[in-house]
Amino acid sequence: MTENVTQFLPILFMLVLVAFVIFIVFFLSGHFNRTKRIEEKLDKALKEIAEKKKK
Repeated sequence: MTENVTQFLPILFMLVLVAFVIFIVFFLSGHFNRTKRIEEKLDKALKEIAEKKKK
């Protein structure tokens, strides 16, 4: 039984590693999308403030 476990350990480790990398990629892409949206909102708000000052 212990021989089987030691054979599967590297495979299991690789699977965990791959899952972790995929999770990080999804997390980072979501984070970048959020910051982009915040930047767009700030840009829009600044434009509105600039228009109000002109009037």
